[in-house]
Amino acid sequence: MWRILVVDDNKNNCELLVSTLDGLANCDVSENGEQALEAYHGSVKSNTPYDAILLDIAMPGIDGVDVLKEIRSKEEADGVSEIDGIPVFMVTAHKKPFMDAFNVGCDDYILKPIEPDKVIGKIKERLDNK
Repeated sequence: MWRILVVDDNKNNCELLVSTLDGLANCDVSENGEQALEAYHGSVKSNTPYDAILLDIAMPGIDGVDVLKEIRSKEEADGVSEIDGIPVFMVTAHKKPFMDAFNVGCDDYILKPIEPDKVIGKIKERLDNK
Protein backbone atom coordinates (compact mmCIF):
# COMPACT_ATOMS: atom_id res chain seq x y z
CA MET A 1 0.00 0.00 0.00
CA TRP A 2 1.29 3.44 -0.90
CA ARG A 3 1.87 6.26 1.56
CA ILE A 4 0.56 9.56 0.21
CA LEU A 5 0.44 13.10 1.59
CA VAL A 6 -2.71 15.00 0.58
CA VAL A 7 -2.44 18.78 0.89
CA ASP A 8 -5.42 21.06 0.34
CA ASP A 9 -6.94 23.92 2.33
CA ASN A 10 -10.41 22.71 1.30
CA LYS A 11 -11.53 19.95 3.66
CA ASN A 12 -13.98 18.52 1.09
CA ASN A 13 -11.20 18.11 -1.49
CA CYS A 14 -9.04 16.34 1.10
CA GLU A 15 -11.88 13.98 2.03
CA LEU A 16 -12.59 13.22 -1.64
CA LEU A 17 -8.94 12.44 -2.39
CA VAL A 18 -8.54 10.29 0.73
CA SER A 19 -11.73 8.33 -0.02
CA THR A 20 -10.66 7.94 -3.67
CA LEU A 21 -7.38 6.37 -2.53
CA ASP A 22 -8.97 4.16 0.12
CA GLY A 23 -7.61 0.64 -0.26
CA LEU A 24 -4.67 1.83 -2.38
CA ALA A 25 -2.91 4.21 -0.01
CA ASN A 26 -2.53 5.30 3.57
CA CYS A 27 -3.01 9.04 3.43
CA ASP A 28 -1.83 11.80 5.72
CA VAL A 29 -3.61 15.13 5.34
CA SER A 30 -2.24 18.66 5.64
CA GLU A 31 -4.50 21.70 5.43
CA ASN A 32 -1.83 24.20 4.39
CA GLY A 33 1.71 24.59 3.11
CA GLU A 34 3.25 24.90 6.56
CA GLN A 35 1.72 21.58 7.69
CA ALA A 36 2.75 19.97 4.41
CA LEU A 37 6.38 20.94 4.84
CA GLU A 38 6.34 19.74 8.46
CA ALA A 39 4.90 16.36 7.35
CA TYR A 40 7.38 16.08 4.46
CA HIS A 41 10.43 16.92 6.59
CA GLY A 42 9.21 14.57 9.33
CA SER A 43 8.86 11.72 6.85
CA VAL A 44 12.40 12.30 5.57
CA LYS A 45 13.88 12.50 9.08
CA SER A 46 12.14 9.30 10.18
CA ASN A 47 13.20 7.51 6.98
CA THR A 48 9.55 6.86 6.07
CA PRO A 49 9.21 8.99 2.94
CA TYR A 50 5.95 9.44 1.13
CA ASP A 51 5.43 7.60 -2.15
CA ALA A 52 3.69 10.69 -3.56
CA ILE A 53 2.29 14.07 -2.65
CA LEU A 54 -0.99 15.51 -3.94
CA LEU A 55 -0.46 19.25 -3.53
CA ASP A 56 -3.02 22.02 -3.98
CA ILE A 57 -1.52 25.03 -5.71
CA ALA A 58 -3.69 27.83 -4.32
CA MET A 59 -3.48 27.95 -0.52
CA PRO A 60 -3.19 30.81 1.94
CA GLY A 61 0.26 31.33 3.43
CA ILE A 62 2.78 29.10 1.72
CA ASP A 63 1.26 28.08 -1.60
CA GLY A 64 1.80 24.78 -3.40
CA VAL A 65 4.49 26.08 -5.74
CA ASP A 66 6.59 27.29 -2.80
CA VAL A 67 6.10 23.96 -1.01
CA LEU A 68 7.26 22.18 -4.16
CA LYS A 69 10.31 24.45 -4.43
CA GLU A 70 11.33 23.61 -0.86
CA ILE A 71 10.84 19.87 -1.43
CA ARG A 72 12.96 19.93 -4.59
CA SER A 73 15.60 22.06 -2.87
CA LYS A 74 15.82 19.58 0.03
CA GLU A 75 16.11 16.67 -2.39
CA GLU A 76 18.89 18.43 -4.30
CA ALA A 77 20.75 19.17 -1.05
CA ASP A 78 20.41 15.49 -0.11
CA GLY A 79 21.78 14.37 -3.49
CA VAL A 80 18.47 12.95 -4.72
CA SER A 81 18.26 13.02 -8.52
CA GLU A 82 15.24 14.49 -10.29
CA ILE A 83 14.27 11.00 -11.45
CA ASP A 84 14.35 9.61 -7.89
CA GLY A 85 12.56 12.54 -6.24
CA ILE A 86 9.16 12.10 -4.67
CA PRO A 87 6.38 12.31 -7.27
CA VAL A 88 4.40 15.50 -6.73
CA PHE A 89 1.00 15.92 -8.37
CA MET A 90 -0.27 19.49 -8.36
CA VAL A 91 -4.00 19.82 -7.76
CA THR A 92 -5.49 22.87 -9.46
CA ALA A 93 -8.53 24.30 -11.20
CA HIS A 94 -6.35 26.33 -13.58
CA LYS A 95 -3.69 25.31 -16.09
CA LYS A 96 -1.46 28.39 -15.81
CA PRO A 97 -0.46 27.79 -12.17
CA PHE A 98 0.28 24.20 -13.13
CA MET A 99 2.76 25.40 -15.75
CA ASP A 100 4.51 27.48 -13.08
CA ALA A 101 4.69 24.34 -10.90
CA PHE A 102 5.89 22.21 -13.79
CA ASN A 103 8.80 24.62 -14.28
CA VAL A 104 9.97 24.00 -10.69
CA GLY A 105 9.64 20.23 -10.76
CA CYS A 106 6.14 18.85 -10.40
CA ASP A 107 5.55 15.49 -12.04
CA ASP A 108 1.92 15.77 -13.11
CA TYR A 109 -1.32 17.56 -12.33
CA ILE A 110 -4.86 16.77 -11.29
CA LEU A 111 -7.54 19.18 -12.43
CA LYS A 112 -10.45 20.20 -10.24
CA PRO A 113 -13.20 19.23 -10.07
CA ILE A 114 -11.53 16.00 -8.98
CA GLU A 115 -12.41 12.92 -11.03
CA PRO A 116 -11.57 9.84 -8.93
CA ASP A 117 -10.82 7.52 -11.88
CA LYS A 118 -8.36 10.02 -13.36
CA VAL A 119 -6.65 10.53 -9.99
CA ILE A 120 -6.18 6.78 -9.52
CA GLY A 121 -5.01 6.35 -13.12
CA LYS A 122 -2.37 9.07 -12.90
CA ILE A 123 -1.04 7.87 -9.56
CA LYS A 124 -0.94 4.22 -10.64
CA GLU A 125 0.81 5.13 -13.87
CA ARG A 126 3.50 7.08 -12.04
CA LEU A 127 4.01 4.84 -9.00
CA ASP A 128 3.76 1.51 -10.80
CA ASN A 129 6.60 2.63 -13.08
CA LYS A 130 8.86 3.88 -10.28
